[in-house]
Amino acid sequence: YKLAEDHILSWSNEGDTVFDPFNGSGTTMVAALSNNRKSIGVDISIEYCELAKARLQDISKEVENLSFFGFKR
Repeated sequence: YKLAEDHILSWSNEGDTVFDPFNGSGTTMVAALSNNRKSIGVDISIEYCELAKARLQDISKEVENLSFFGFKR
């Protein structure tokens, strides 16, 4: 988490959108949303998308306009 957060804080401003094309468990999205950035995460694995969704729902009380989109093969 700390490495992703350090990069987000160094390379973006509050309100910017952070894109992670290999989202995995959603660490980058959690760090971005926790630091007042918007976030888009994409992953090929449905299982990892569900894991990221659960992590984000845990912090969603602090986040407005949290949406999820899924595609099944």
